[in-house]
Amino acid sequence: MVAGCALAALAAAGCSSGIRGADRSEGWYDRKSVAEFVTDTQAPPAPMLESEYVIGVGDLLEVVFPYHTNLTERDIVVRRDGKISLPYVGDQLAAGITPMDLDSMLTIQFSEILRDPNLSVIVQRPARQKVYVLGEVKSPGKVEFEDELSMVQAVASAGGYDRGALPQHAVLIRRQSVSKIVGVEVDLKSVTAGARMTNDLRLRNYDIVFIPQHPIFTAAEFMQAINDIISVPLDAVFKGWQIANLSASYEYFRATSPVQTNR
Repeated sequence: MVAGCALAALAAAGCSSGIRGADRSEGWYDRKSVAEFVTDTQAPPAPMLESEYVIGVGDLLEVVFPYHTNLTERDIVVRRDGKISLPYVGDQLAAGITPMDLDSMLTIQFSEILRDPNLSVIVQRPARQKVYVLGEVKSPGKVEFEDELSMVQAVASAGGYDRGALPQHAVLIRRQSVSKIVGVEVDLKSVTAGARMTNDLRLRNYDIVFIPQHPIFTAAEFMQAINDIISVPLDAVFKGWQIANLSASYEYFRATSPVQTNR
């Protein structure tokens, strides 16, 4: 077992110029907190996990075309299947991805009918956010929240740890983009013991808090855990995860250097 838990996370990928989205979320923690969180001085520097807003079922969206106003659509409700409907391009997946990702996807779709599509995706009114607490907890499933929710708060909302849980090997699972899934091992046992409160990371929409019965050591084990989770849909919004399972890269970070695999 690796002593302590050092956060190492994937740096956010750059965005194409001219593509705009709506970011309604703050970062998880400041850089000082990150430095305090990294206990292994031999580990590489830990970049921040990007914490953009993630579109959810029930969100009210706008798709604005500044130069083709006839195509602008307002009051678009994300349906329970996670999709929205737009003229000319039909149904498009929205739930589970960021406004920037949806912006990019729609730009590609509309490029088939417009020479130079220029559009913006705006979250007009967000619905309640949701995360999933799975694994060795008493009431696994969805936890909804309005403003902020930490990992320990999410576990408490799921009834607390069940017998056989290993909170010192908890895993925060996040879809970093449409094609990238990141897992970070977090020592939540030290949080409940009052030893390292900075481990209690803030969650964003559609994050998964996984409390294992056995530690996850490799990216291959992490990928298998993801496959097991999303093969059993908890509700319709989990479809936002399923598209990433088709062709995605998986990165899993422990106290030492990250391991990565592609599928």
